[in-house]
Amino acid sequence: MTSSQAEQAPAAMIDRVSSLLGVFDGSRRLTLAQISRRSSLPRSSAHRILQRLVELGWVERHGFEYGLGLRIFELGSLVVRGDGIRRVAGPFMQDLHMRTGLTVHLSVLLDADILHVERAGGRPDDGDCWQVGARQPAPHTAAGRVLLAGLDPAERPRGELPPPSTAYGLRSREQLERELDKIREFGVAFDAHGAAVGLASLATAVGPTERASAALSITGPAGVLKQERLGGDLQGTAARIWAAAKAARSGTRPSRPAVRGRAEAPQRA
Repeated sequence: MTSSQAEQAPAAMIDRVSSLLGVFDGSRRLTLAQISRRSSLPRSSAHRILQRLVELGWVERHGFEYGLGLRIFELGSLVVRGDGIRRVAGPFMQDLHMRTGLTVHLSVLLDADILHVERAGGRPDDGDCWQVGARQPAPHTAAGRVLLAGLDPAERPRGELPPPSTAYGLRSREQLERELDKIREFGVAFDAHGAAVGLASLATAVGPTERASAALSITGPAGVLKQERLGGDLQGTAARIWAAAKAARSGTRPSRPAVRGRAEAPQRA
């Protein structure tokens, strides 16, 4: 092996590990065959890397299936704790969940996707796309559109929109631009049936829209979640999270939501 080849070998291995770990995005557990196919790695190579990752705690094996290990989540929690908004958001999100009975997400923009980093309440359905750590195409979610609305046009992901998840999703850049204009005017994004049939989401930016790093959203049955009924509550919660994050950065003691019992859930329309 030449010196140049020796230098390239570690980089190639890192690329393989990255490809392998990336297949778990939005999924719980996968078989070796699924991992090999999704990562485009030979089955023998995938198996060898997985075995080492299991030994290191990065991956866990459950029978014939593999999932992300505790070490991954430990490192992820360090990142979450390092962000001011995510560090203070939990109590406010739990309070909003208790008052509305709806699922509350804190999400950030990651390339052309939205990444869910915190959640209060159970998933709105059984889909893995709603769990913490899962990604969804930003144009097809209320949280994603809120954060896209705050970007300059040159900063937004280019190219064609990803295929919509349902027949109700956005299908053109023109539709997306109209939605972003409405978000900049009203401060909230509403999506009904676009991410999943039967579900609706309402989202707003945490902090000024034009420089927000996170979006707060509530998700639940489309017949229950009404924008006019819950928009003010959602925006008020986002404002309190932002104020607490600023207080934490300045070293002052942030306020916390009062502990309250669960209010009556919104009635179905």
